[in-house]
Amino acid sequence: MGEPKLYTSPEAAQALGVSDSHMRNMIRTGIAHPKCAIGGTWMFTPDEIKRLRHRKRTPGKTAKQK
Repeated sequence: MGEPKLYTSPEAAQALGVSDSHMRNMIRTGIAHPKCAIGGTWMFTPDEIKRLRHRKRTPGKTAKQK
């Protein structure tokens, strides 16, 4: 058995229905935990994408709060 397929941050973002910049922000803030970086591209396991898909979310700021 080999290693599980790894997904790039844009692929992970698409799977989660968020933008790539939001995905990078989740990495920067410690919400997302990529397995590694290859050539400057963050790589995610299927398990991490699944974890992010089912994470508890907090409401974001509305237009009035900004």
